[in-house]
This record gives sequence, structure tokens and C-alpha cells, in this order.
Amino acid sequence: MVLSADAAQMATYLAALTHPDTNAIRQAEIALKPILKNQQCVPAMVEVVKSRETQSDAVRHVTAIVLRKRIVGHLSKFDAATKAALRAELLSILQTESSRPVRNGVVALVATVCKVEAEASADSAQAAAGWPELFQFIAAAAGDAHPEARELAFLLLGEMTETIGIHLKPQFGTLVSLFSAGLSDGDIKVQNASVKALGLLLSYLSDEDEIDTFAPLVPPILTVAEACRARNDEETVSTTLDVLYDLCFSPSQAVAAHMATIVKFSQMCMADSNLEMGVRDSAALVVATMAESRPKHLGRDGPLLTGLLETIFNLIENSDASAAGALFESNPAWKEDFDDNEGYDEGEDGGPTETGMAQGTLDMLACEVPKKYIFEPVVSRCMSRLGSADPKQRKAGIACLGVIAEGCTEPLRENLALVMPHVFKAAGDNDARVRECACFALGQISEHCQPEVLSYSSQILPIVFALLDDDNIAVQATSCYVLEMFCERLEPDGVRPLLDPLVKKLASMLEATNKRSVQEMTVAALAATAVAAEEEFAPYVPGVANLMSKLMQLKDEKTFSLRGRALECMGHIAIAVGKDTFRPYFQSTMQCACEGLTFESTDLHEFAYAAFANLSKVMGDEFSPVLQELVPHLITVISQDEGQLEKAEEEQVRKFLNAALFILFFPFTHTLINSHDEYQGNQFNALDDSDEEDEDGGYVMHIRTALLESKKGAITAIGEMAAHSGAAFVPFLGDAMTVLLKAADNWHPLIKVECADAMASLVVPCVTQDHGGEIKWEKGDIAGASPMSTNTTQAVNVIMKALVTLMQDETKEVVGKACESIQSIIELCGPHALAPVANECLEATYALLAKEAPCQQLEDYGEELGDEDDDHDVFMTSVCDLVGSFGRVMGQHFVQYLPKYLPAICEYARSSRPPSDRSMAIGCLGELAQELGAGISDYWPTVFYPAAIASLGDPDYSVRRNAAFCIGVSCEGLGESLTPQYSTLLQAMSPLFGIDVNDGDTAAACVDNASAAVARMITTSPSNVPLAQVLPVLLKVLPLKNDMTENETVYNCLFGLLQKNQPDLMANKVELSRVFAEAASEASKVDDDLKEKLKLALQSLH
Repeated sequence: MVLSADAAQMATYLAALTHPDTNAIRQAEIALKPILKNQQCVPAMVEVVKSRETQSDAVRHVTAIVLRKRIVGHLSKFDAATKAALRAELLSILQTESSRPVRNGVVALVATVCKVEAEASADSAQAAAGWPELFQFIAAAAGDAHPEARELAFLLLGEMTETIGIHLKPQFGTLVSLFSAGLSDGDIKVQNASVKALGLLLSYLSDEDEIDTFAPLVPPILTVAEACRARNDEETVSTTLDVLYDLCFSPSQAVAAHMATIVKFSQMCMADSNLEMGVRDSAALVVATMAESRPKHLGRDGPLLTGLLETIFNLIENSDASAAGALFESNPAWKEDFDDNEGYDEGEDGGPTETGMAQGTLDMLACEVPKKYIFEPVVSRCMSRLGSADPKQRKAGIACLGVIAEGCTEPLRENLALVMPHVFKAAGDNDARVRECACFALGQISEHCQPEVLSYSSQILPIVFALLDDDNIAVQATSCYVLEMFCERLEPDGVRPLLDPLVKKLASMLEATNKRSVQEMTVAALAATAVAAEEEFAPYVPGVANLMSKLMQLKDEKTFSLRGRALECMGHIAIAVGKDTFRPYFQSTMQCACEGLTFESTDLHEFAYAAFANLSKVMGDEFSPVLQELVPHLITVISQDEGQLEKAEEEQVRKFLNAALFILFFPFTHTLINSHDEYQGNQFNALDDSDEEDEDGGYVMHIRTALLESKKGAITAIGEMAAHSGAAFVPFLGDAMTVLLKAADNWHPLIKVECADAMASLVVPCVTQDHGGEIKWEKGDIAGASPMSTNTTQAVNVIMKALVTLMQDETKEVVGKACESIQSIIELCGPHALAPVANECLEATYALLAKEAPCQQLEDYGEELGDEDDDHDVFMTSVCDLVGSFGRVMGQHFVQYLPKYLPAICEYARSSRPPSDRSMAIGCLGELAQELGAGISDYWPTVFYPAAIASLGDPDYSVRRNAAFCIGVSCEGLGESLTPQYSTLLQAMSPLFGIDVNDGDTAAACVDNASAAVARMITTSPSNVPLAQVLPVLLKVLPLKNDMTENETVYNCLFGLLQKNQPDLMANKVELSRVFAEAASEASKVDDDLKEKLKLALQSLH
């Protein structure tokens, strides 16, 4: 076939595009640009595509690609006859073309023409009829005897996905039959093509009602995909997993019906060692996403869940990789230090490992699946494996216990007595991997099971101290992690017995090791030890500060993380020992932090901002001189843009979003995005039809995550400086407020959370300057003049408005922090601070209680199973605390809202709810009773009384504790009106006095609150309490063991009886003397003023 002159010229330029010479390609693109603007380029390129005898397949393939790029702008310029001829020519080429690359290029071209034709007649009832011959061609090809023709039919359907999804809905029934035949075709290529085409359509329709039409084809797809898995056809398996991921979020119940099949296929892929880790990781993402989208369905399918857990456990125990390595994957030093150690190999190019994949999936299951379904099967498997003779099984058992600590915090806290002996035993295992994972589990439990785990300090600290001398360096490092997590909330008396040897051991480890990861974790452990020891760390400050000063001078980029850790340690030491002890080290620490800002290291910047936050908190007004330099810098950092949108192909958008979800869902794994993937038609972008084509489309956000973390740290620093620098911060208030208000609208919840937290601090400088640090306000008094100054009022109004907006955010953590800040402001500034936004704030709070807020509407993907399986949402504690604050600030004005609020609160108190919900709800009722007093009288018999009585019989100590508190403050607030019920109330509370206070802090707190409740009843109406029977029981459990806030209540009650020489009290004079003596002792945690009163009372007894 001889080419026309136009076609020959085109072929010459197009041939240059196939050469490896970049300059030649660029010159050809320049030459082609003006030619391609002329519509006559279309028939010329069609000629080239057809010229099999004179043009190479590569040239014809490139021509098809370029023609597809330009056809959109030219097609409308042709008359009907020319269009018809072009369409017929393209179908003819498809029918006879033998080269697969060329045919695939023409398939994409045909799909583009079909889309343009369909869109041109979009308003017509017969929009898809613009090219009836194409659909006849597809139907004929699908039924052809030759497999190549049948494959071609599905290749076309795949390329036409969007057109089909929009314009061919009436033909969906026919398409179901077509796809069904393709999936059952005897030829593998036809099957694969049908899977890919149908998969694209399912993904496109996943959130549309029409997905139900195709849902019955999910099992046949999985049948084909399973056959592909068996023969190691990874491309089709990977394609199928992409589709399954999209289907996970479909609200369709027809799709949900196939959940078990989808999970089982994904489970098999996870376990298949013949598949590439990237494919297996994609399968894990499907499982994790199903856990997020349908947690209740997954949890209720016991056999499915247990089978999945068995696979996860098997993967961990059969892998040689470290099961504790997930702690350190983000630390380059760890990889460098342990790269040569057996079993510490990571996946290729830092990709996922079997262990990381399994742990990431288990972590997601633990976080998402209702705890009533996930906790027992995981823990039972942990326990059985911990008893195995096989160290690999013991490793898996203890590692998985650590993995679920975050997601299953509540049930784990309740079962520490069962779990901890196994953890302690594993810490002494003769296998280093088991010991390492025991440290990992101890660290996770220490981090997530506070404060209950603190009661094990006498066992944990000696074990960890011994592990610091372990022969295995990884065990040493991981034991430092345990110290860091455990000591952060430990009281001085908990760390005191081992403080001296612990500090000396960590210091010697720091000096002896040359492994940076161990050095970093040792420094972190020292910092946590200082925080736990508080002022008792003072003798060790000179020595530790000397060690840190050396590390804070490190200049090698590889050591910046260690330098930052040393700076962080100094900040924690400052918090521990206070201003006076730390003052000699303040200047050098600040110098190191400021010097860190001069390096091109966002890590050092983050550490510097954290140091500024801590040092401003400790040094107070002595920090003020540096504000002039630091605040403008921090404002500049917060103002920076951490991301930008860039145009992307649709496939790139999808890949980006999937990768982003991997990062969000899999804290234990890495997923790399290949930025060099080439998709058909993504070449030769210079030849795009940019003059004519629509520029709308997908964009990819390129995020500078390091800057995101720096901004977060800078916001925290601004907040702490405002909170603790006093009036010196006022000159910077306007700029700080402006930048935080803008940042509060940031796209990333991490930034919003920090803004919500810092905003409340911006009120403090005004209060310090204009009110001497305290605003005197009256509960519920909004009729009188506001006690706030003009400056304070302006700041409060702006900030409160922004915080109420954040209460309606889609992220729960943001909402919770906004509630906390609102509570902080209104309790500092009084009812006039709430008044301007009261309606919006109260409505937003009710919406949260009623689960109608935006952040509570994102999780329902068709799971209409009610809330019986819901777990406790941590942020709701902040919401309920805010409700209590409304009572504290609004007083009797809040009573009018009780009919609306109380039913919503009581929903959380139902016995089917988790213990934290029940405790939260009854605690909220107690706070309202305390603040509203007689205002709850109408609701006592129908709400407060039945809720409190029911909660006294709850199996959870925290619920019973709050119930006792609620009864006590109700009796106090309602006065004599409740005395007829005293007998019933006392009888209901009597079992609480039999609780063993050695059963943990919550048990002791439960007894303390019961004691305080009885004390309130006695104080309110002593004549209605049978003191002869009650006082011996009360005195026996005194002094208070845990809840020191109730000391005033209890001892003032006893002082009152003592002043009256009440006979029943005097009959217990010996026991009373014991109580007073113990409460007034030096070791007692009773405050000094009350101790003096106790000593005087004790003298009067002798």
C-alpha cells in the first residue's frame, strides 16, 4: 500500500517518535504540532495505521496513540458521512489487525471515538446509538469461534468503561450475559480480558445502584482469579484485587453478600508465597479495607474471622523476619545497625515483608472489628502459642499480643491479670526473638493500657532492667522502648526503687554502644525515666546533661535523629526537675535547638519545636526574651504550603489514592509508589490536544510530609508559648491567631487537631495581662456585665467561633480536641464566653451525642446492624466532659436542655455498650447532678436514680465508681428530698466496700468514691443515715487510696461529726485515730493544709 504524500510525511515524523534519541523525538514533536492542528491529519494517520506492508508495528502503534490524542478535537469538524466512513474504517482495521500492540492502540482509539459520539448525543434518549455498528461488532466478536475475536470484544468493553457506565445502562442486562460467557470461556486470554473489563466496570459502578446488576458476577470473577493464582498469573490476580478493594466501599448489599468469598480469596493470596509480596500486600489491603467498611459483618462471621487469624498467625510464626521490627521500620538507623543480623532483612527495596503485612492486617482488624468478636479469638491463639515448645509459635503469640494492644485497649486493660504473667514469662524466654517480641508487647501494653498497667511496675521494671543486659542487642534496644512507654506516666514512687541503677545502666549503655538506633532508644528511655522521677531526678541532671551536650553537637546528617533525641531528652528533664534546677542548662539547650533550625533537616526542626514547647512550659516568663525571634519564624513555618495539586492521568489518581490508603491503614508496612509507570497513551504528552481538549480531570496532591510534621510541631510550640509566656505574648497574638485560624482549615486532620488544641492557649495571654491570670465569673450569670476585657472578649469570640466550626469536622480526633478547647475556654472565662455561640455549640454537642455529626457519618458502607456492636469512641469522652462543663458554666440555664440531652447520654449507659461507654455516660450524669443540684429533681426518679442503681451492679469498676459518685452528689444537691431513699441507696452501695483495693487502681478508686458518696449523705442528712452500722464500714476502708480529690469531702464529714462528739463516731475512736494518723503521715498524698487539720483532729482524740 503506497501512502499519500500527507501520510508519508506523517509517517516520517511518527517514526522518529519510536527512536531512542530524545533530541530526535523532541524535533519530531515540534514538527508534528502544527500538522496535528489540521483535521486532515486524521485520515493521514488512519492510512499509516493500515499500512502493514510499508510501516513497522512500532510506527503504527505510535500513530494509533497520537491519533487517539488528537481525535477528540477534530471529530466534530467532520460531516456525518466522513464520520461514518472513519468509524467503518476503524472497525475494519480491528477485524484484520494481527499485531497486538497496534490492535490495542486502535481499541483505545475506538473507545475514544465512541465516547465522543455518545457525549455529543448525551441529551438524546438514544445516546449510545451514535455508533450502533460498534456494538454489533462487539456482540459478534464475543460469539466468534476464534478466541482472539472474543478477547477483542472484552478489550473494547474494558476501554469503554466510562461510556458504558454513563450511556449504556439500559443494556446492562445484556452485558451481564456477555461478561458471564466471557468468564466461563474455555480460553484463558478471553477469561482474563473479561475479568479486566468487568473489573473496570465494577470499580466504576461501585458506589452506584446499578452495581447490584453485576454483583452476581463477583463469584465467577473470583473463580477465574483463583485459577490465575494457581498458575501464578499475577497480573490478573492483581487486577482482581484492585477491583475487590473498590468493592469494599460499595454500599450495595448485593456486593456485601459476597464478603466472605472476597475475604477468603484475599486470605489465600496473602498466604501464597509464590506470589510477589506486592500482590500479597494488595490482598492484605483488601482484608483491611473490608474490616474498615464492614467490621460488624466480618466480626459476626466467626469461621471467616478465625480462619483469617490463623493465616495471620501462621505467616508471622513461619517468617524469619523480626516480629518486633515494625517498631523501627521508619528509623533508618535501625535498618543500618541490624541489616546484617539474621532475620532482620526487609523486603526488596524496603517493600513489605510477610511479617509486616500480617501484623499490619491484624492491627487493622483489632482497630476496626468490634472487640466482642476480635479480642477473644486473638488472645486465645496468643495464649496457646505461648505454651508451645516451638519458639516460632511463641514469637508469634507474644508479637500478636503486642499488635492488638492499640486496637483492643479496652478489653486488654480489663484482662491484664490474665495476660501479664504470660508476657513476663516470654520476657525470660531462652529464645532471643521471643524476648524481643515480649519487649515489643510490653511496650505496646505500656503505651495503650494506662493507667492499669502501672500497677505492675514492681514486676515490669526489674524485668526490663535485666533485659538491658541481654546478650541480644535488639532485645536491649527494644527494652529501652518499654522503658520509654512505661515510665511516661509512672509516679516517682514507682520508679524510685530502681532509679539509681537504671540511670547508671542507661548512661553506660549510651557510652558503650556504637549503634545509633540503640543510642536513640537509650536517650528516649532516659528522658522517660526523668519524667517519671520528677524532682528526684535532680541529682542525675549534671551527668545526663553532660552526655546530652555531646550528642547535641553532632553535625553529621546521619546522626541528626540522635542529636534531636538528645535535645528532646533535655526538654523532658526540664519538665521533670523544674525551672530552678534546669536553669543552668537552659541557654545551651536553647542554643542547640536554634542551631538545629539552620540545618536542612525537618527532623531537627521538629525536635527544636518540641524543645521550645517544653522549655516555654518550664521557664515561663524567663522564656519571654526569645519570643521576638522565635514567634515570627514559627508563624512562617505554619504559613507554608505543605502540598500542591498536579494534573494526573486517571490511572495515576487511582494508584495514588490506593497507595495513600495503604499508608493510612498499614502502620506496620511500607508501600512504594512507582512514579515511572507508563500507561498506554501516557507517552508523547507534548502532542496532547491541549488547544481543544477539556482540561478538567484528576489531580494528585504531592505532599511534603516532613513539612507537615514541622508545621504540627510549630503549632504546638506557638500554643505552649502563648499558654506560659504570660502577657509577653500579647504583641504576637494577632499574627498567631491569624495563622492558626487559616491552618484550622487545612486539608490534613493532623494540622487541624494541633490548631484546635493550641487555640485555647491564645486566650491565656489576654487573661494574664488584663485580669491578672484569673477571671472571676458567676455560674449562669449572663444578665450582668461581662467580666472579660475588650481584648479578651475579641479573642474569645473569634476562637470560640472557629472551635465550634471544628466541632463539625469530619475527623473525630479534631472534634474531640475542639470540645476540650471549648471546655477550657468557658471554664476560664465563664458564661459570657459561651453566650455568642451557645446555640451552635449546644446543637453541635447534641448532634455528637446523638451520633448525627459529620464525623459519625463516614463509616456506614451499608452496615445497617445497629450500634450494639459499636466500640467506645475515645473522642466521645471529650464530648461528655463538655456537657458537664455546660452545667458548670451555664448552671440552671442548662436545665432546659436536659429533656433533649439525657436520653442521648443514657443510650451510652445501656448494658450492651462497652464498659468505657457505660462509665462515660454515668460519669456525665454525675457531673450534671453535681453542677445542677436541685435542677435535676424532675429527672431523678426517671433518669438519674435508675441509671445509678443499675450501674452499681455493673461488672466494671469504673462504672460502679461513677455510679457511686452520681448518687453522692445527687444526695448533696437534692438534699432532704432524697432521704426516704437513703436506705435503698446505702444497701445498693454496700457491696462496693467489699472490693479488694489491691485489685488495681480502678478497684481502689471505686471504694474511694463509695466512701465519698456515703460521706456526702452523712453531711447532708446525718439523722437519716444509720451511723452505728455505716461508720465502722466506712472507717475500715479509709484513708482513701486512689481518688485524692475526695479527701476534702470525706475528712470534712468526719470533722463535722467529731466537732459534735457524735456518739457513734466516738464509739469508733481507735479506728478513727488510725485513719487520721495514716492520712496525716509523711507518705500520705493528702495535701498539706488538710494534713494540718488532720493532725489537730488527731490531737483532740487523745
